[in-house]
Amino acid sequence: MKNQVLKDNFGHNSFRELQEEGVDAILNGQDLLMILPTGGGKSLVYQLPTMMMEGITIVISPLIALMQDQVRALQAQNISAQMISSAQSHEEVQDIISQAYSGALKFLYLSPERLNNGHTIELLRGLHVNFFVIDEAHCISQWGHEFRDDYRALGNLKHNFPNTTIAAFTATSTDNVTQDILRELRLENPLLLKGKVFRKNIFISAQRRISNGHAQLKNFLSRHQDESGIIYVSSRKKAEELSAFLNVNGYKSLAYHAGLPQHVREQNFKIFVNDKINIMVATIAFGMGIDKSDIRFVVHMSLPKSQENYYQEIGRAGRDGEDSEVLLLFNAGDMAQHKRFLAEITNEEYKAHLDKKIDKIYKYATSEICFHKQLAEYFNDTLDACKERCDNCLTSDDKRQDITKEAQMVLSTIYKTNQSFGKNYIIDILRGSSEQKLLANGANKLSVYGIGLDLSKKEWFVIIERLLELKIVTLGDFNVLKLTQDAIAVLKSQTLVDIKSSRLQINTKEKKIKQEKEFDYDEELFEKLRAKRAELASEMGVPAYIIFGDKTLKHLANDMPTNKEEMLEVNGVGEKKFAQFGKEFLDVIND
Repeated sequence: MKNQVLKDNFGHNSFRELQEEGVDAILNGQDLLMILPTGGGKSLVYQLPTMMMEGITIVISPLIALMQDQVRALQAQNISAQMISSAQSHEEVQDIISQAYSGALKFLYLSPERLNNGHTIELLRGLHVNFFVIDEAHCISQWGHEFRDDYRALGNLKHNFPNTTIAAFTATSTDNVTQDILRELRLENPLLLKGKVFRKNIFISAQRRISNGHAQLKNFLSRHQDESGIIYVSSRKKAEELSAFLNVNGYKSLAYHAGLPQHVREQNFKIFVNDKINIMVATIAFGMGIDKSDIRFVVHMSLPKSQENYYQEIGRAGRDGEDSEVLLLFNAGDMAQHKRFLAEITNEEYKAHLDKKIDKIYKYATSEICFHKQLAEYFNDTLDACKERCDNCLTSDDKRQDITKEAQMVLSTIYKTNQSFGKNYIIDILRGSSEQKLLANGANKLSVYGIGLDLSKKEWFVIIERLLELKIVTLGDFNVLKLTQDAIAVLKSQTLVDIKSSRLQINTKEKKIKQEKEFDYDEELFEKLRAKRAELASEMGVPAYIIFGDKTLKHLANDMPTNKEEMLEVNGVGEKKFAQFGKEFLDVIND
């Protein structure tokens, strides 16, 4: 029965890893905590049982935009779903409540704030609730990266509805956070399902940011012409500035941050998911649970606060399983900036916890170990090195270059300027700059003035970052460079300093971003099918991926079905989807 529902309602020929076990738990009335990477198919685990059960499923979700996205996707499949939010009028809310009481709804989405309201609890007691879903369950843990007080109160669900199953889902959870979720939700004999962290379709790279990173970004985007992507920045101002820069340079982008009015955020979100623009330049206010499946790249213009943040944000790329790429641009100043914000936190235990997270994400970015392997270990998973799906593995056989002499030049310059200046000033002295500030300070009279003309400014930046990485140099207040105890051994040539040769070659070699194709398909037909999908999506006012994902279109362009029976054999096409769209796509293929 469940396999028939899987095919007819969702168009899939088989379950993915752990999905069937999760579905069975809910159907058997067992509490569930599922930790599955973004794109792993968590939503199907609760949507499929609902289609087989009497009553209504209550889904608790943290963001209005996220709820809207999921409700729209269900409605596009002719599945009855609604949400109640603060953005709706009293009349709209009453109409939805009437639909729920009449039995017309299969799904009702609520925010945790609304669920914690006594009036809402009474409303739900009058409904036949088959089970509760808690999406983004990591928000309940104070040790997670997106803790919310209103989520903490969801522990009362078991008290208010003692005989109702709870199914909780998240993409990111360390062992500590997992235990916190189980404890706070008071789950009874729960089934814990945890998927592998590795996302083989994502290529990961990290580079030290040079200046504002715009040149590196343009080089990266040259590989992703006309593809959808998200670029994360650290502030509202940078979101606006970078979006303007991209638009001037021929890209189609919008900014998204918490400083924009809600209606503008919602409009920008809608424009992006409907493929009217390619790039969203955003702060971390954007993206939780975004269901757009064809995001081909994610770029971070600075260091995220933690590996949880980073993993969840890069997980928005390649949800459809197709090749995608992520890039992290960073420097040591990002870490110092994050640590300055910790000064405002009064809880010393929590401050120390966040401080460790910042150290770990910086170590991740600067390490020469496989990026996928590091992420797996952070989330208490095990993984062999990916070999060819990250920058570190591709350059693991690089020759190493001795930079002890150059390191001594840097350290001497820092010492002779009384450890009072930042990177740019030190590099300007090494390169013999005639900047007025240097001359006014008498820097041109120092013995180190102009001794580093053989290297470019970019190469000196990389060398200083290497010294910071090795903790031979550290950053003080206002990003002033300070010598550590280890600097003495380097200056005396008792400790040597080396670096991967490729890191000093600013234009790194071409990466193998693309995997081998799973199957061949007619690319001309694929583009025609995409055009038909865009036309139908525009008519319906829904994102294109809700009709069919790119992967399904590629299968159609490969298999070229000519009738209903053949088209239903294609993974991603079920009875419901065929009834809605089958004829239009068959016409394109038959033509």
